[in-house]
Amino acid sequence: MNNEQQNEFDREKVCYEQNFEQARSLNGQMNQIPTLAITLTGGLWFAAGVTEKMQTPMRFGLLIFAGLCDIGLVLAMLRVRDVFHSYLEKVRAFHPPGYAEGRPTNPKMGRLGDYSMVTVYALLMLAASVLSVLGAFTFYWPFEAQMRPLGIVVAIGILATLFAFLYSNWKRTALVAILSAVILALMALWIRSSGGVR
Repeated sequence: MNNEQQNEFDREKVCYEQNFEQARSLNGQMNQIPTLAITLTGGLWFAAGVTEKMQTPMRFGLLIFAGLCDIGLVLAMLRVRDVFHSYLEKVRAFHPPGYAEGRPTNPKMGRLGDYSMVTVYALLMLAASVLSVLGAFTFYWPFEAQMRPLGIVVAIGILATLFAFLYSNWKRTALVAILSAVILALMALWIRSSGGVR
Protein backbone atom coordinates (compact mmCIF):
# COMPACT_ATOMS: atom_id res chain seq x y z
CA MET A 1 0.00 0.00 0.00
CA ASN A 2 1.57 3.29 -1.08
CA ASN A 3 1.37 6.60 0.81
CA GLU A 4 -1.60 7.91 -1.18
CA GLN A 5 -3.62 4.74 -0.61
CA GLN A 6 -2.76 4.78 3.10
CA ASN A 7 -3.88 8.40 3.41
CA GLU A 8 -7.13 7.61 1.59
CA PHE A 9 -7.78 4.62 3.86
CA ASP A 10 -7.01 6.65 7.01
CA ARG A 11 -9.40 9.37 5.90
CA GLU A 12 -12.17 6.84 5.15
CA LYS A 13 -11.56 5.17 8.51
CA VAL A 14 -11.91 8.48 10.36
CA CYS A 15 -15.11 9.22 8.41
CA TYR A 16 -16.42 5.75 9.27
CA GLU A 17 -15.72 6.24 12.97
CA GLN A 18 -17.34 9.67 13.00
CA ASN A 19 -20.39 8.43 11.08
CA PHE A 20 -20.75 5.53 13.50
CA GLU A 21 -20.53 7.81 16.54
CA GLN A 22 -23.07 10.19 15.03
CA ALA A 23 -25.42 7.29 14.23
CA ARG A 24 -25.09 6.04 17.82
CA SER A 25 -25.93 9.51 19.15
CA LEU A 26 -28.95 9.86 16.84
CA ASN A 27 -30.20 6.43 17.91
CA GLY A 28 -30.12 7.58 21.54
CA GLN A 29 -31.96 10.79 20.69
CA MET A 30 -34.58 8.92 18.69
CA ASN A 31 -35.28 6.53 21.56
CA GLN A 32 -35.77 9.42 24.00
CA ILE A 33 -38.60 11.00 21.98
CA PRO A 34 -41.31 8.45 22.95
CA THR A 35 -40.39 8.87 26.63
CA LEU A 36 -40.67 12.63 26.24
CA ALA A 37 -44.07 12.20 24.53
CA ILE A 38 -45.37 9.98 27.34
CA THR A 39 -44.21 12.41 30.01
CA LEU A 40 -45.56 15.48 28.24
CA THR A 41 -48.91 13.92 27.29
CA GLY A 42 -49.46 12.39 30.73
CA GLY A 43 -48.65 15.65 32.47
CA LEU A 44 -50.97 17.69 30.27
CA TRP A 45 -53.78 15.12 30.58
CA PHE A 46 -53.38 15.16 34.36
CA ALA A 47 -53.42 18.95 34.46
CA ALA A 48 -56.51 19.14 32.24
CA GLY A 49 -58.45 16.40 33.99
CA VAL A 50 -57.58 16.60 37.66
CA THR A 51 -56.49 20.13 38.51
CA GLU A 52 -59.19 21.94 40.47
CA LYS A 53 -60.36 25.50 39.79
CA MET A 54 -59.15 25.48 36.19
CA GLN A 55 -61.41 27.11 33.61
CA THR A 56 -62.85 24.95 30.81
CA PRO A 57 -61.09 26.93 28.01
CA MET A 58 -57.75 26.25 29.70
CA ARG A 59 -58.49 22.52 29.91
CA PHE A 60 -59.48 22.56 26.23
CA GLY A 61 -56.24 24.34 25.34
CA LEU A 62 -54.09 21.91 27.32
CA LEU A 63 -55.55 18.89 25.54
CA ILE A 64 -55.22 20.53 22.12
CA PHE A 65 -51.62 21.40 23.00
CA ALA A 66 -50.98 17.79 24.04
CA GLY A 67 -52.30 16.59 20.68
CA LEU A 68 -50.15 19.07 18.76
CA CYS A 69 -47.07 18.16 20.79
CA ASP A 70 -47.54 14.47 20.01
CA ILE A 71 -47.83 15.23 16.29
CA GLY A 72 -44.73 17.41 16.44
CA LEU A 73 -42.77 14.73 18.28
CA VAL A 74 -43.81 12.10 15.71
CA LEU A 75 -42.49 14.36 12.95
CA ALA A 76 -39.26 14.99 14.88
CA MET A 77 -38.77 11.27 15.49
CA LEU A 78 -39.30 10.41 11.81
CA ARG A 79 -36.82 13.10 10.79
CA VAL A 80 -34.20 11.84 13.25
CA ARG A 81 -34.76 8.31 11.92
CA ASP A 82 -34.20 9.48 8.34
CA VAL A 83 -30.95 11.20 9.29
CA PHE A 84 -29.93 8.11 11.29
CA HIS A 85 -30.58 5.97 8.20
CA SER A 86 -28.35 8.20 6.06
CA TYR A 87 -25.48 7.61 8.51
CA LEU A 88 -26.13 3.86 8.45
CA GLU A 89 -25.83 3.93 4.67
CA LYS A 90 -22.36 5.48 4.96
CA VAL A 91 -21.33 2.98 7.65
CA ARG A 92 -22.48 0.12 5.39
CA ALA A 93 -20.59 1.52 2.39
CA PHE A 94 -17.25 1.44 4.26
CA HIS A 95 -17.20 -2.36 4.61
CA PRO A 96 -20.40 -4.07 3.34
CA PRO A 97 -19.46 -7.64 4.39
CA GLY A 98 -18.94 -6.50 8.00
CA TYR A 99 -22.17 -4.52 8.24
CA ALA A 100 -24.89 -5.97 10.50
CA GLU A 101 -28.24 -5.50 8.75
CA GLY A 102 -30.27 -5.88 11.95
CA ARG A 103 -32.05 -8.96 10.57
CA PRO A 104 -31.16 -12.38 11.94
CA THR A 105 -31.23 -15.48 9.77
CA ASN A 106 -34.47 -16.69 11.37
CA PRO A 107 -36.32 -13.63 12.68
CA LYS A 108 -39.08 -14.21 15.24
CA MET A 109 -41.18 -11.41 13.73
CA GLY A 110 -40.38 -11.55 10.03
CA ARG A 111 -42.70 -8.73 8.99
CA LEU A 112 -41.00 -6.23 11.26
CA GLY A 113 -38.03 -4.65 9.55
CA ASP A 114 -36.56 -1.26 8.79
CA TYR A 115 -38.49 1.60 10.46
CA SER A 116 -40.77 -0.87 12.31
CA MET A 117 -39.87 0.33 15.82
CA VAL A 118 -40.32 3.97 14.82
CA THR A 119 -43.64 3.13 13.15
CA VAL A 120 -44.96 1.46 16.31
CA TYR A 121 -43.92 4.46 18.43
CA ALA A 122 -45.40 6.88 15.88
CA LEU A 123 -48.74 5.06 15.80
CA LEU A 124 -48.97 5.05 19.60
CA MET A 125 -48.12 8.76 19.76
CA LEU A 126 -50.64 9.56 17.03
CA ALA A 127 -53.29 7.59 18.94
CA ALA A 128 -52.51 9.72 22.02
CA SER A 129 -52.82 12.81 19.84
CA VAL A 130 -56.24 11.73 18.53
CA LEU A 131 -57.42 10.96 22.08
CA SER A 132 -56.20 14.37 23.27
CA VAL A 133 -58.02 16.25 20.53
CA LEU A 134 -61.12 14.09 20.86
CA GLY A 135 -61.14 14.61 24.64
CA ALA A 136 -60.78 18.36 24.16
CA PHE A 137 -63.71 18.55 21.74
CA THR A 138 -65.89 16.10 23.66
CA PHE A 139 -65.43 17.11 27.29
CA TYR A 140 -63.98 20.64 27.33
CA TRP A 141 -65.39 22.43 24.28
CA PRO A 142 -65.56 26.02 25.61
CA PHE A 143 -67.96 27.45 23.02
CA GLU A 144 -71.61 26.84 22.15
CA ALA A 145 -72.42 23.22 21.30
CA GLN A 146 -73.56 24.18 17.79
CA MET A 147 -70.01 25.40 17.03
CA ARG A 148 -68.40 22.00 17.79
CA PRO A 149 -68.64 20.67 14.18
CA LEU A 150 -66.98 23.83 12.92
CA GLY A 151 -64.14 23.34 15.42
CA ILE A 152 -63.67 19.74 14.28
CA VAL A 153 -63.59 20.81 10.63
CA VAL A 154 -61.00 23.49 11.43
CA ALA A 155 -58.86 20.96 13.35
CA ILE A 156 -59.00 18.49 10.44
CA GLY A 157 -58.19 21.28 8.00
CA ILE A 158 -55.13 22.29 10.00
CA LEU A 159 -53.90 18.69 10.12
CA ALA A 160 -54.54 18.19 6.40
CA THR A 161 -52.68 21.40 5.58
CA LEU A 162 -49.74 20.29 7.72
CA PHE A 163 -49.74 16.90 5.99
CA ALA A 164 -49.88 18.55 2.54
CA PHE A 165 -47.04 20.89 3.46
CA LEU A 166 -44.86 17.98 4.57
CA TYR A 167 -45.63 15.55 1.75
CA SER A 168 -46.77 17.80 -1.15
CA ASN A 169 -49.29 15.17 -2.18
CA TRP A 170 -52.84 16.52 -2.33
CA LYS A 171 -54.50 13.17 -3.10
CA ARG A 172 -52.96 11.57 -0.03
CA THR A 173 -53.81 14.67 2.00
CA ALA A 174 -57.48 14.49 0.93
CA LEU A 175 -57.57 10.82 1.87
CA VAL A 176 -56.07 11.57 5.30
CA ALA A 177 -58.55 14.41 5.87
CA ILE A 178 -61.52 12.21 4.94
CA LEU A 179 -60.33 9.30 7.07
CA SER A 180 -59.66 11.65 9.98
CA ALA A 181 -63.13 13.15 9.68
CA VAL A 182 -64.76 9.71 9.59
CA ILE A 183 -62.76 8.47 12.59
CA LEU A 184 -63.47 11.60 14.65
CA ALA A 185 -67.17 11.48 13.73
CA LEU A 186 -67.47 7.81 14.67
CA MET A 187 -65.69 8.35 17.98
CA ALA A 188 -67.82 11.41 18.76
CA LEU A 189 -71.00 9.44 18.00
CA TRP A 190 -69.82 6.58 20.18
CA ILE A 191 -69.01 8.92 23.07
CA ARG A 192 -72.32 10.75 22.67
CA SER A 193 -74.28 7.48 22.62
CA SER A 194 -72.48 6.31 25.75
CA GLY A 195 -73.45 9.52 27.57
CA GLY A 196 -69.98 11.09 27.59
CA VAL A 197 -71.01 14.52 26.35
CA ARG A 198 -72.26 16.97 28.96
